[in-house]
Amino acid sequence: MKTRLNEQSEQNILNMLLDHEAINSSQLSKINSTSGEIGKSKLETAFELNLTNEHKIVSLLSSTYSLDIIDLKEKKIDLKIKRILDFRFMEENSVVPFEIMGDKLKVAIPDGSKLSLMKTLKTMTQLEPELYAASISNINDFIQRIKDTNEEKISSTNVKVEKKKRKINEDELIEVGSEVIVFGNKIITEAINLGASDIHVECFRDTAQVRFRVDGILRIMNDYSKFLFENYNAVVTRIKIISKLDIAERRVPQDGASTFKSDTKEVDLRVSILPTKNNERIVMRILNKEAGEKKLSELGFEKNDLDKLTKAISSPQGMVLVTGPTGSGKTTTLYSVLKHINKPGMNILTAEDPVEYELEGVGQVQVKEAIGYTFEEALRSFLRQDPEVILVGEIRDKATVDIALKASLTGHLVFSTLHTNDAPSSITRLQNMGTPNYLISAALSLIMAQRLARRNCPECKIIDENVSPKLLNAIGFLPEQSARAKIYKGKGCEHCGNSGFKGRMGIYEILEIDKEMKQGILSDLSQAELTGLAKKNGFKTMQQMGHDLLLSGDLCYLEFERVLQTQ
Repeated sequence: MKTRLNEQSEQNILNMLLDHEAINSSQLSKINSTSGEIGKSKLETAFELNLTNEHKIVSLLSSTYSLDIIDLKEKKIDLKIKRILDFRFMEENSVVPFEIMGDKLKVAIPDGSKLSLMKTLKTMTQLEPELYAASISNINDFIQRIKDTNEEKISSTNVKVEKKKRKINEDELIEVGSEVIVFGNKIITEAINLGASDIHVECFRDTAQVRFRVDGILRIMNDYSKFLFENYNAVVTRIKIISKLDIAERRVPQDGASTFKSDTKEVDLRVSILPTKNNERIVMRILNKEAGEKKLSELGFEKNDLDKLTKAISSPQGMVLVTGPTGSGKTTTLYSVLKHINKPGMNILTAEDPVEYELEGVGQVQVKEAIGYTFEEALRSFLRQDPEVILVGEIRDKATVDIALKASLTGHLVFSTLHTNDAPSSITRLQNMGTPNYLISAALSLIMAQRLARRNCPECKIIDENVSPKLLNAIGFLPEQSARAKIYKGKGCEHCGNSGFKGRMGIYEILEIDKEMKQGILSDLSQAELTGLAKKNGFKTMQQMGHDLLLSGDLCYLEFERVLQTQ
């Protein structure tokens, strides 16, 4: 029997059999040695030697992980599942979603290693995975059935698709039809109206789709799929034309920009085009100019933290770092900071990649890595331009951090970003980049870490009965808090597009580098020791702010887990 499982899955099954004494170590050694001799996988070899069978494996999987056993032969192929999850993901990982029920996605797995994929599945489908155990052959047969239905669909539409592709020749692409223009405008307009930050346009072997990133999460817009698939090349060309890109070039990536005016507002678009196996893939970043106009007081800081931040950014010199992953709102925060301190008598220079929003009275420079104009080179040239304030878009290497830190000690106020999980780990990151402690201690003024989390819809939030005191204890609540806490979630309504969320909010932690912290850095204290020292002086972590937002009803448990579980 062909197992069609990857090596990690097979090893996981063998380890499970060994741990539960379903096989012994000498039998495992025999499996390993015989496998090489007969040229079959270890699990196939175990079956041939009659040391185990599928029934034993699925029964053990069920009891080990408390999973119900499902017989997939009785399940029909659900077309919804084919739309929300790429077939290649199922095939490569031997994971079978077989039924959608409400907000739950029922998933069959053949071994315990697949548990690590559940977060990925949840992100891809926006549904809560509910796990079942199934035999290997059961899963393989189900995947084959999905493949067969895919191939039937492809063969029936293949001629039609090829005719469509042939119609769109070079001359016709230059004069894009009015339908395609209307289609492109409609996509961008709806994305703006929904508050999307990105538009993804992508083509697969037998489908095409548009996805909007709304409140940080990608959402499939099914209404556009049919027209897009039938006119994909024309749509790509239309986007290339408005972005001033080469419509004839399909072999290499291209980056462009455009300005789009809807009935309500004007936005800048940053366009990235990437050639893939199935045509070119497009991502359009929507730069809403209003996002660059937020005041510092509108970003949700508590008074104490806002006072610390205001003090640091009003100093004549020093370095302020903002940390967090991509899409956590660092740029919005820094632009708000610059707007807060910008005055006619102040020379402010920024090096960005790219320049996202135009700030009146600020000298903004676009870094161009391709021609060697890096953040380091921009920073060197800035120091000859007599600035009071310098913003370096990102610290990526030791040379840049050295220049930035030294600039902050010679009468300049320097802002920059790092990709770290929290504020204290930024100090460790600078140390790991080879920066001496005395320089870090002398230059750093403040570090702010941040995340963006989706806010519960106020119109439909209800108590989440699934959040137990045990779960709250696991994320750091005290037992007495857990016992009386009421945690809310959005049920979904017309006001929030049935998502349960309405808008996003910042979750922050602000670490002031005071005298004690400076001494701690000079004394080469560990990250844990520095964090402990900061807490004694009132430092509040993002987790603590997350706890407050859970108790206030603004944040749901699953969103806390998604945004802050890496902490």
